Order: sequence, then C-alpha cells, then structure tokens
Amino acid sequence: MAEEESVKKLHEWIIMQRRGRNKILRASKDPIARARLFTEIPSPNPVVLHISESDRVSALTSLPAFLFSGPAVESGQTPISIQGYRSFLTTFPPEVRNIIYHYAIGYPTCRNLYDYYYDQKEKAKAKIELRPRSANTRVSRHSKIILRTPAILLLCKQITREVLSFLYLQPFVIDRIPPWIMGNSAPLSIVNFISRATLQKLRFVQIKISLGDSIEFGSGKVWLRLLNDVLDAWSERNSLVRLEVMFKLSHITRPNIWTYELEYYETLVNKLSYFEFKHGSKPSLIRWEHWVIDFGYAYRVGHRNPLIRVHPDPYIWQGSVIEWL
Repeated sequence: MAEEESVKKLHEWIIMQRRGRNKILRASKDPIARARLFTEIPSPNPVVLHISESDRVSALTSLPAFLFSGPAVESGQTPISIQGYRSFLTTFPPEVRNIIYHYAIGYPTCRNLYDYYYDQKEKAKAKIELRPRSANTRVSRHSKIILRTPAILLLCKQITREVLSFLYLQPFVIDRIPPWIMGNSAPLSIVNFISRATLQKLRFVQIKISLGDSIEFGSGKVWLRLLNDVLDAWSERNSLVRLEVMFKLSHITRPNIWTYELEYYETLVNKLSYFEFKHGSKPSLIRWEHWVIDFGYAYRVGHRNPLIRVHPDPYIWQGSVIEWL
C-alpha cells in the first residue's frame, strides 16, 4: 500500500513538471503570460520561515527563568535614564536594537560550518608540517567544531533576554550534507558540526532534503544517515516549536534513479512522521513542502497552477549530495 502511494506521488510530481513546463512555454509565446509569470516569480532572496503568533509565544515561554529575576523593561518602553546617564538600552528603541542583534548574533549556515571545518583542517595540517618529522601526529577526521558563546550574551540580563528572544525566533536551516572525506564510506556526522545539546535547544528548524541528485551515491541514502543523527538527538529531548521539511526532487523522469529513491523518500517521510507522533510538541509540528527541480526552474507541488522559481534562488538550489565529493 505504501509503495502504491509512493508511485502515485511520483506520478503527481511528473504531472507538476509537465504543467510547469507548459506554463513557461506559454509565457515564451504570449507577452501577457510572460509578464504575469515574471510577476509571480519572487525575487532571489532567502525566504524567512513564517512564524505564527502562537508559535512565537511557545518559543519565548522557554526563556531561562533567571533572566526575569531582576527589574525588566517592558516591550516598547524606554528605560528612564538616571542622572543623565544614557546606555545602549536607553538610547536605542527596540526596533533598532533588533537590527543590531541581527548583525551581532545568529545561527551559522551549514555552508559556514563546513567551510570553517575545512579552514581548521588546513591550519592544523600547516602546523603539523612545521613540526619535526619524528613527531607522531596526524589530523583527526572526526574532530568537532569548537563554537564559543557570543560576547553579547554576557553583557547584562536585559540584553541577554532580548538577544535570546531574537535568536529563539530564528530558524536553523539544514540544507547541505556534511563534508564527505575521501576514503570514507559516508559523510561526517552533523553532530561533528552542531552538538546534540544545541540541536535539542533549537525552536525552529528547516530541513531541505535533495533527492534524485546521484545514481552512484544515492541522495536518499545519504540524507537518511543525516536525518537519523538529527532525529536521534531530538528523540532524546527537543524544544521544537515548528519543523519545516522541504523535498527537492530532481530527475523525476529517470526510472534508474527513482526506483531506489522512492524507497528512501518513503522511509524519510515515515521517520519524520513517527517522530512527530512520538516526540513532537503538537500533531501539526511538521510543515511539508515539495519542489520539482527542472534544470533552471523549480515547481511547487500541491498547486494546480504551479508556483515557479528560477535559478539562482538561495531558497531552492542548495545541498546536492555530490557537492563535497
């Protein structure tokens, strides 16, 4: 029964690809249709996860209690300066402070984490090469990234409370697999780059799974390994308020790829659904999103008149399994 549902899904994706291509073809022949299409296609900017008011309240109720033990400043109010003394909190309104927090703190992207990993490896190798050859040292393939607490969180309770409120509402995006070192049978674990404890404290997460990328390595198999590490940490403990899962589907008309990818797609969906049922804070924890990748275009599944995005678009074109090979 599950296999039949997966086949129906694949058929639905192929129909969506056909509709998207027809829409683009009409736009190439009709100026009015072309103008309408350009209006529908959004600008190539990162899409921010929409957070409802109920999700916002749920995320902020878990702020550490010690941050509320002293006198607090109500949102939208300006503290009264004492004897003409003006501080950061008295000088800038909340809207400006949030802009400053945006530049001062935020979750790193997966690309930033992986690039930092390679930078650290190169520095470590350079240090080893300067040592005497008699020194029996080598670079570990599994050393973890060292992350430090941002200094802005150590200033005062009021600023820490505001910064954490800002940070808790930011999504962490998992859109690329970790580096795949030559000679390894699989990519490194994501917990080498973001610890289990940090994963368990995240409120909003987007996972962008790319399927159909490769025949040789199997996109679904690679993403399943990554997802197992993430769900293993979350099954132990999690603070999730909203989890958004995007599937990016490539080469859907090639049976030599999707004969196996459909099985992994089904396994991925089942694992996520079981996690939502067993460990989710609410039944509707996960939002699902499917995009059919068609060379330089992407079509949103679930709409009779498909939404279209155009390459390059940072929301869609990320995370191929062969990126780090």
